[in-house]
Amino acid sequence: MKTLSIAALLLSTLTISVQALATDYTITKQKQPSRMLVLSSAGGLSSELFSVLNMDLRDIPYRDKTGTITGISYVSASFSDSATETAELCFYRAYSSNPLMCEEIVPNSSGMVTAFNGQWFRAGVQASIVHRVEATGSFHYLEPNREESVTFHYTTN
Repeated sequence: MKTLSIAALLLSTLTISVQALATDYTITKQKQPSRMLVLSSAGGLSSELFSVLNMDLRDIPYRDKTGTITGISYVSASFSDSATETAELCFYRAYSSNPLMCEEIVPNSSGMVTAFNGQWFRAGVQASIVHRVEATGSFHYLEPNREESVTFHYTTN
């Protein structure tokens, strides 16, 4: 009887510890950037916002819809004829209109930013890729060379 009790205890402990394991997920959002208007004296700005919506999480079990950011991967575009272009990836907490923080990235590149690790992930979080060019003395438009994407990597608690 004592052996049976120990076996039952070990089995229940194993079951509880398996349920406590974290699960990793990724949510990818893609957009075609708009062309950038460059003013002769003010330069230009282009920003794409990538929002995680409730419908993006529809195939994820309810208990796993929130978690902790473990990285944000990106693919950034570049704007033609721009020698002074800079870019940054910004992270927004859920339903916030102001970025929590931004990290400089290279235009026309891909990579992963870990500066946002540890932030809370849930529906409503956002990231943006922001491109800036300095004034060139002439009014014109710049075209993006490709689609941009952001992938949120998160783990459940």
